[in-house]
Amino acid sequence: MTEIVIVDDDPLILTAFQVALAEAYTVHCFTDPGPAETLLSQRKMALAILDLNFPELNGLDLLQRWKRRYPDLEILTCSGETNVARAIACLRQGASDYVVKPFLREDLLLILQRTLEKSELKRKWDRLKPLVLPRPVEFIGTSLVMQEVLDKVKLLAHQVHLNVLILGESGTGKEVIARLLHQQESDAQRPFVIVNMPAIPATLMESELFGVEKGAFTDAKVARAGKFEQADGGDIFLDEIGDLPLETQSKILRALQEKQIERIGSQRSSRVQFRVISATNRPLADLMSGGEFREDLIYRLSDMVLWIPPLRERKEDIPVLIQHFIKKYSRTGEQSLPAISERALQTLIDYHWPGNVRQLESTIKRALVFNRGAHLDDVEIYDPTMFNPARVREPSSSLPLDQQLEQFERRLIQDALRRHGGNRDAVMQELQLSRATFYRRILRLEIHLD
Repeated sequence: MTEIVIVDDDPLILTAFQVALAEAYTVHCFTDPGPAETLLSQRKMALAILDLNFPELNGLDLLQRWKRRYPDLEILTCSGETNVARAIACLRQGASDYVVKPFLREDLLLILQRTLEKSELKRKWDRLKPLVLPRPVEFIGTSLVMQEVLDKVKLLAHQVHLNVLILGESGTGKEVIARLLHQQESDAQRPFVIVNMPAIPATLMESELFGVEKGAFTDAKVARAGKFEQADGGDIFLDEIGDLPLETQSKILRALQEKQIERIGSQRSSRVQFRVISATNRPLADLMSGGEFREDLIYRLSDMVLWIPPLRERKEDIPVLIQHFIKKYSRTGEQSLPAISERALQTLIDYHWPGNVRQLESTIKRALVFNRGAHLDDVEIYDPTMFNPARVREPSSSLPLDQQLEQFERRLIQDALRRHGGNRDAVMQELQLSRATFYRRILRLEIHLD
């Protein structure tokens, strides 16, 4: 049963409140605000009814103090005065409503019900708000190349007529940039609709993007708006646009050209206004030359192109990102965040990060689990090559040590060649080998460079 605190210096009024509310609520009555505050500090109450007239205490001052200390507590103020100015003053100080004494039981119950329902709606909205409105994002990066990207993002503020194409490797933060583009617009209520292309089956792509009318096909039991329609007046983020099926590309091109969409099963077009922010880690030029992506669609998507550099090309951002992820995922207080050791930091800076910022984030999350002390001394990096079962097995301990070392050295060079697409100079630079040493080892280890 909902618990209510009532404070009034008149015992007869308290009895009246008790009689009026006992059937519907658990009521705690006090003639002195002190014990009531003690109870509020110990237990969570849904609502308080506070008299404004105490012999040595200003009721408005008490109302202000309670709103500061218990911000989620709904407070009704009550008084025998029918002064409208005083009622307005109470509402301005945070009171939910104003009750005039003497009161009718039905009126009091209605006011309480209305106040508690409004409070419950507010709590539900606070829980749902992150799902309805995009969460604010923070731009992390101090390197020159990332500051140049940020400068371009700022130039695009209020230029919602320009479609933006974001290019970059997987994990570089393309969605963060897309959210920044949306977030910097003055209207915070503008829709931001995300479409993850690889997650949508090709057979459902059209209905997801353009919507469907009831009865258009067997499972279409209700009419449903598509992603473009949901984004009307805002932004639609087409993530991994390179995975868009060729047969859908022409329909998206028409929607971009005419700003009109037509649901499946409908004969009527609807006019919509939206900005398209798209992103991909795939080489669109290669897809275009291979006939997998329409050239005219690329031009429509790329009024402005932003390229996000990989983490290995902006290593000065790594310490800043590490601190951000430690703060984000650490379970300790702000004053006792674990520090990363110089050795661990250097290990993270030296690594080539094929998974970019996303891989670094996972690495720090893992390090915080396995390092329980005040320092992060042991940081384990999972290289993508270790997820290949053929490469996870340890060398057989029955082999002599020199053969085990040869196997390890061969695997190290082969992995580097694979990462760099066979670029020998890049491999020499990564492994810090001179040209002569590199080719001697290639011959000795019988590694085929083709």
